Amino acid sequence: MQNLKLLIEYDGTFFYGWELQPKKRTVRGEIEKALEKIFNQKIKLIAGARLDKGVHAMAQVANFVVEKKVNPCKVKNSLKMLPRDIYVKEVVEVELNFNARYDAVSKTYVYKIKFLPSPLLRWRVWEYPWKVEIGKIKEVLPLFIGEHDFTLFSCKDKGVCEIYKFTVTPTTDGLVFEIEGNRFLHKMVRMIIGSVMEVGRGKVSLQEIEASLSLSGKKYPTAPPQGLYLKEIKYKE
Repeated sequence: MQNLKLLIEYDGTFFYGWELQPKKRTVRGEIEKALEKIFNQKIKLIAGARLDKGVHAMAQVANFVVEKKVNPCKVKNSLKMLPRDIYVKEVVEVELNFNARYDAVSKTYVYKIKFLPSPLLRWRVWEYPWKVEIGKIKEVLPLFIGEHDFTLFSCKDKGVCEIYKFTVTPTTDGLVFEIEGNRFLHKMVRMIIGSVMEVGRGKVSLQEIEASLSLSGKKYPTAPPQGLYLKEIKYKE
């Protein structure tokens, strides 16, 4: 047997997310279909992050086990049959016990915001129509660092996560956020970004964010999916 790890980049615009869905075009579905042609056997991909509809990936990680050993380079070359909105950047053999989901120690996401409309980028950024104060945004970010129960920053999950890093970088006409943590609940990054932008608009105070982080506050608007990118997944050495 052989365990192969894939490093995948994809544009999530025309997918219904990563995970399989009946009669829907998904990233996992397209890759499994290609792999099954290559190996002539049923393939089950395990992903490091199960991304929602419209979310993009710079470096999604997935692994699968096959019955007989093959040359990873040949597999990578064969995966050129995939649609143009998916590209497998790397195929490597890993230990049989490697699991792309459970062995991850951290995930890093980028979220892109643009203040002016852009027909070319509308499926790659959140076109944000309101003015914000960057000072207020920078002030609220440290509140998310560390361990918190992010139940009020999740669509349906509950639990404690640890955020290691949360930064914002102004661009000529927008903002780029980067957030790294040990794990993320469903839609957690987008709900955090949505709440931070409300602070930037002056609609929500730091005290209200602190209340939500202590489970005594409320949920805030969720940022749309098209501005979100999975940047990196780190694994145990």
